[in-house]
Amino acid sequence: MTDKNFVKDVAIIGFTQVLMSLGGFLLLPIITKTLGSYDYGTWSQISITLSLLSTVALMGLSMGAVRFLSSETEKTKIREGFFSIIIFVIFTGFIVSMLVFLLADLLAATIFKDPHTTYFIKAGSFLILLAAIDQITIFYFRIFRYIQIFSYLNLFQVFGKLFLIFIFLKMGFGLLGVISAILIIQILLFIIAMSIVISQIGFAIPRFSHISEYLKYSAPLTPNSLIRWITDFSDRYVVGYFLGLSSVGIYSASYAIGNLVSLFVAPIQMILFPELSKLFDNGDIDKVQAYLSSSMKYFLLIAIPAVFGLSALSKPILNILTTSEFASGSIVIPIIALSGLLAGIFQIVINITHLVKKTKFNLYIHVVAALLNIVFNFILIPSIGILGAAIATLISYIVMVLACIHISFKHITFDWNFIFISKCIVASSIMYGVILLKSPSNATELLILSGLGAVIYLLILLSFKSFSKNEIKAVKNFYFTMKSNIFS
Repeated sequence: MTDKNFVKDVAIIGFTQVLMSLGGFLLLPIITKTLGSYDYGTWSQISITLSLLSTVALMGLSMGAVRFLSSETEKTKIREGFFSIIIFVIFTGFIVSMLVFLLADLLAATIFKDPHTTYFIKAGSFLILLAAIDQITIFYFRIFRYIQIFSYLNLFQVFGKLFLIFIFLKMGFGLLGVISAILIIQILLFIIAMSIVISQIGFAIPRFSHISEYLKYSAPLTPNSLIRWITDFSDRYVVGYFLGLSSVGIYSASYAIGNLVSLFVAPIQMILFPELSKLFDNGDIDKVQAYLSSSMKYFLLIAIPAVFGLSALSKPILNILTTSEFASGSIVIPIIALSGLLAGIFQIVINITHLVKKTKFNLYIHVVAALLNIVFNFILIPSIGILGAAIATLISYIVMVLACIHISFKHITFDWNFIFISKCIVASSIMYGVILLKSPSNATELLILSGLGAVIYLLILLSFKSFSKNEIKAVKNFYFTMKSNIFS
């Protein structure tokens, strides 16, 4: 990258993402081994339903905040914009949460097909409001590059939930304990984040002078998010309809592991879009292209071996992290991992349509992918079970990526580094073969084998001379800088 601060921020977010992924890995066995496949399936259905409705409450305003506030420098304008958005989202989030609370009986009977889930739906309904407002408050620190604070808040959220869920499950509260723990952490997160925001920019009752402008940009993105939700999560409903909540639990656990690949794009995207927005607004297209090219290169550097590694270790991972009733889900992990890689590619390329304000094409892409996902889910799941759901997801992402590239590259293109990608695939294939020779039986062996695979992969890439001298030098300089900062 041409901007050292950009690389540093991405690295900090990347390290945070590793810790968050670790927290997710630790949470999976805690919940699955305590609740079992049926209750875990119930929680998965509640979780994805709440994620859908929190998207409705947000109305795309998280992206609107990034797009319009990232280039602002006047504190009064920032304050007006931020509090206009947060108060608007509090209003919409409260309405959606109340509707879910009042319709809990209907949702339990129709979607969950189990009247006993009514109580859990009511308990979790206000997670919609909290998820929406917490996303806005955390985005403030992403927009203005307070990356360390952003990282600390995310770590508090993940490990706070991990700790409280563990305590509540040990106390015998079951699924209600999971929901209660998340509610408590989300409330604390909002209080902490808002106190920091107010200390920086102050507080003022907004005039909502620009909310119509924000909504004009953001509202059209809401259908994109809803339709993207269909692509990512609707298969759980179809699995539940045909196969029951136990199968939902098995599929959700496997999906969570395979989808770890898509998380690797998060540290890049968190910093990339605000930076691209400033560069594009300043007319620096060459630098926009350089950032996109480098972002794609470094995402695939990690994502490609992750797909191979998760594919090789799918059965051991499930056996170690869950119980034997989840083991049948290992067949879907490689497919979901590949879908996660495609999701990361899509996330980077789609930035172009946001920059040139051609977001209507995002809607078209998501509609086609969602329709394909639904059709293939109904065709494949009755015949081949949860494997059909994974294949439907993969087909949808293939279409999304191809369509996104076709549309976006009409406006801005960038170098894909195909030679480098080929080297990553060859190195990953060799790593895959080595990993298959050993099957870990516990978490320690799994970590050792994963580390060995990473070392083999990097050594092969170095032997292929995959990195320039400047890239190697930049990594060394960054390492020593971070080391001196940590231990000084």
